[in-house]
Amino acid sequence: MDYTRIDGKLFMNMVLAGVNKLNTDKASIDSLNVFPVPDGDTGTNMSLTLNSVARFLGQIPEGEVTVAKVAEQMSYGALMGARGNSGVILSQILGGISKVFVTKGDEADAKSFVEGFAGGVESAYKAVVKPMEGTILTVCREASEYLTKVYNDSFTIEDCLKAYLEEGYRSLERTPEILPVLKQAGVVDAGAKGLLTIVEGMLAGLNGQNDFAEENKQEAAAENEFAEFHIHPDQITFQYCTEVIVRSTEGRQVDVEAARAYLETLGDCVLVVGAGDITKVHVHTNRPGKVLEYFVEFGDLNDMKIENMKAQSERFGVADASLEMPAEHKHMAVVAVSAGEGLNEIFAGLGVDYIITGGQTMNPSTEDFINAIEKVNADNVILLPNNKNIIMAADQAAKMSTSVQVQVVASRTIPQGIAALMAYDSEGELADNAEAMTESMQYVRSGEVTYAVRDTSIDAFEIKEGQLLGIVEGKIKAVGDEMQQLICDTLDNMQMDDAELVTLYYGADVTEDDANSLLAHLEETYPDADFELYSGAQAVYSYLISVE
Repeated sequence: MDYTRIDGKLFMNMVLAGVNKLNTDKASIDSLNVFPVPDGDTGTNMSLTLNSVARFLGQIPEGEVTVAKVAEQMSYGALMGARGNSGVILSQILGGISKVFVTKGDEADAKSFVEGFAGGVESAYKAVVKPMEGTILTVCREASEYLTKVYNDSFTIEDCLKAYLEEGYRSLERTPEILPVLKQAGVVDAGAKGLLTIVEGMLAGLNGQNDFAEENKQEAAAENEFAEFHIHPDQITFQYCTEVIVRSTEGRQVDVEAARAYLETLGDCVLVVGAGDITKVHVHTNRPGKVLEYFVEFGDLNDMKIENMKAQSERFGVADASLEMPAEHKHMAVVAVSAGEGLNEIFAGLGVDYIITGGQTMNPSTEDFINAIEKVNADNVILLPNNKNIIMAADQAAKMSTSVQVQVVASRTIPQGIAALMAYDSEGELADNAEAMTESMQYVRSGEVTYAVRDTSIDAFEIKEGQLLGIVEGKIKAVGDEMQQLICDTLDNMQMDDAELVTLYYGADVTEDDANSLLAHLEETYPDADFELYSGAQAVYSYLISVE
């Protein structure tokens, strides 16, 4: 049909069709990642980000499905669910689009899409400190600029989407000419391909070609039910878990500090986070009515949830292993991302208060960080992402957590995170800690050993699937077929001449005997350096290496 206007239900189906299309194609998008390591996760991260959108769309009551409401939930769902750099950038694009659509009320016209795509470009470029061309940023900008140029009053919504895709795919094919690393690997930009896949799905949804939209909505709603598990009934002081999203109207912005102070008089586990005119509120209280009464003065209340935690606990039963006691309030806390029992124990021993399970191939979301910030119950929180692809999600959570002072120490690797903790002072000030921890990271060099998941050519290496890879500070520096030699080749690229201490963390795929055999070999090969060996039990990487 030649739609010139759409209502909220059709807009929702378009968005959910985009979710479904990306879920279907995520594996092929993952395969476009330049590095041949088992972390090709661009498609997966974008898909998980969109699944959060679907979850939030599933919360809209049947009679309230307007274009504005769908846009609002799309933006918030993407923001909270953003994973990895690709997911965070996608959340900003969708947020920029939503800013236009939330002003449209019940329906949107074709020009709304022109304005929305332009808004997405503006938001995305603002979110990235150093925008890199030849990526999703270039493609969304060039596609939007083309649509703006060719649009006229006779355009239908289908015409808009087709024009966007037409130039988008031309721009995608140009990405290898802009980024040499793409050309060398023989691929186009994965994030840009993911974005165009979403728009393709939206076009299919517009034309009623996607049969899974409603199913996705139902699954998303089911996933959200009873997502929070609470403590034993006898240990519950404040009975009602109260949540609400406040949309400020007429300039009545929520003062998050004042709101937090007020909520602390009513209960505990207080969280107040804001993004523009949207504020998310969470509190455990015995007076939920007082919470709603306070926030209704600032605007519209949405997605209100009041759950009787005592009744929930009795309904589902409580196993000792599932008990989650509220953390004692403290001045300073550290949240770190880690994957592997051994690494988790190391981080806990160094003073980390809360560990988010994640890392390579499983990047935590912005919401994961926000929930962790809530659970540590501290005035000041330091976030250690320990992976370069997680830093943007951590930064986004820090910006949203306006009721708690949060600082991201931008650790790009596990060794950097461990080095940062050596300078951590739980009694110190937030800014001083962040500075000292950041400086401490500068004295460690990080290496990783994994394997190639496909044939490729990168830098000076012709790599075959299954070969071992030695990675130093994010760049492939060694390729081989034998582990001990590969690690020696990797270390030779890590300034071993002045190395004093080398620490190796062996992964879940390495036996203790093999690790000890390697240690003996390295001690003989590099007699001037001290070596330490720990079981990290991490996935993906056979060894993580720290050189100091």
